[in-house]
Amino acid sequence: MKPTGALPSLSMVPLSLSAWLERLESQHPVEIELGLDRVSAVADKLGLRSSPTTTLTVAGTNGKGTVVTFLSAALVHSGKRVGRYTSPHLNRFNERVCIDDVEVRDSELVAAFEAIEYASATISLTYFEVATLAALWIFRERDVDVQVLEVGLGGRLDAVNIIDADLTVVTSIGLDHTDWLGDTRELIAIEKAGVARLGQPCIVADPDPPDSLLSTLGAVGAKIFLMNREWRVVGGEMQTESGQRYQLSGNTGLRPVNLGAAIQALELSGLVTVDQSLVDHLASVSLTGRLSRMQMEHYELVLDVAHNVESVSQLAQFLRENPVSGKTVAVFGVMGDKPIRDMLSVCETAFDEWNLIDLCHVPRAMPTERLAEFFEPMGPVTNQGPFPDLWQSLMTRVSAGDRIVVFGSFFSVGEATTYLAALQQDEGHN
Repeated sequence: MKPTGALPSLSMVPLSLSAWLERLESQHPVEIELGLDRVSAVADKLGLRSSPTTTLTVAGTNGKGTVVTFLSAALVHSGKRVGRYTSPHLNRFNERVCIDDVEVRDSELVAAFEAIEYASATISLTYFEVATLAALWIFRERDVDVQVLEVGLGGRLDAVNIIDADLTVVTSIGLDHTDWLGDTRELIAIEKAGVARLGQPCIVADPDPPDSLLSTLGAVGAKIFLMNREWRVVGGEMQTESGQRYQLSGNTGLRPVNLGAAIQALELSGLVTVDQSLVDHLASVSLTGRLSRMQMEHYELVLDVAHNVESVSQLAQFLRENPVSGKTVAVFGVMGDKPIRDMLSVCETAFDEWNLIDLCHVPRAMPTERLAEFFEPMGPVTNQGPFPDLWQSLMTRVSAGDRIVVFGSFFSVGEATTYLAALQQDEGHN
C-alpha cells in the first residue's frame, strides 16, 4: 500500500514555500554533488521507486526542456494525466513541477518538502535532489499516468536517474558543465547515456553522436533509434522508424529535430496515437526563453536561454539569417563557469551593441566588471548594471527596426521576464 499525505514535519513552525526554498538553498554545503546513494535512500523510504507510473526521461546538452514540453503537451492533448519535471525555472519554482501542463500549488510543494525532510532524517540532500524527490512525490500523490522527467546535469549520476525509464531521449551532445562531466564530447556522452535501460528504447537526436554514446548505449542493451538512420528530419518533413511521414511547421525557435525526437518517442511509447493532427498541435507549442520572439511597437524582443557554445551559435545563426533593418542589441548575462570567450567568438558579428546584466545575487554569475574584460578586443560595452536600469536606458535609445536580444543564461531571461511582466502589470493599473 503506497503512503499518502504529508508526513509530520520536523519544523516547529510551518514554513511557506519561499521559506522552504531559502532553507533548501542553505542546507547543503555544495550546490552540486553528483551521486545516487543519498537520494536513492530517501526515495526508497518514501516508496517513490516502486511506482508503476510510465516514465519518459530526457537527457542531453541542449533541447531537453523543449523535448519534455513536446512530450507532455502531446500526452495531455491525448487525454493522459501527465507529470512534467523540468529545471531550472525562470520565475517561479513551481514551473519545475506541473500536472497536465499546470504548475502545482505552493501547498503541494510544501507537503512534499515536509515528507522529504521527515524521511531524510540525517541524510543531507542538495537543492536539486530535494526538488526531484518533491516532483516524484507529487506525481505519486496525484496518481499521474505518465511522468516526463528532464535530467538536470549529465544523466548517469543525476537524481532523475533513480527512476528506471521506460523510454529515454538523448538530445544534442555539446561541451557544457565540463568540470563535472568531462572536457570532451566523448566523455560527456557517456554520462548522458547513463539514463538508458536494458531493452528499452533510446531515441538519439544528435546528428553526429560521439562513438562513446553509441557504444555505451549498446553496452547497456538499450534499443537505439538513431537520427538519420532509424528516423530523420529533412527540411519541414519527418520520417519515423515505422515509415510514417509528417509535415513539421510552427515555432521556428523550437528546432525541428527536437520536435522530430518527441514524435519518434511518442510513436515508440505506444501511449498515444501519432498522426498529423497531433504533430500540428505540437508545432503550435511555444516555450518561453527558447528563441521567444515578441514584436513590440517599434522593435523586436528576443528571449533565449542559450548558455553554451552550441546554443549561442544556433542563436547567432538565426539572427544572421533573419536580419532586421535596425541594430541588433545584446543584453547578456552569464555564469562564471561557462566558456565565455568561445561563446562570444561564435556570436560577436551578430550584434551591433552589447549591454551586460549585473547578476550579483547569483553566486555563480560572472561579475559585470570581469565580464566586460572579455569585450576589450571587441570594442566598448555600451552599458552594464541591473536589468531594470539597462532596460530603461535601452528604451530611451531604441529605434524603429531594432532588435533586442536577452540571452546568456536562464537567470538573464528570468530577470527580463520578471521585470517586463511587472512593468506590464503596472502599466495596466495606470
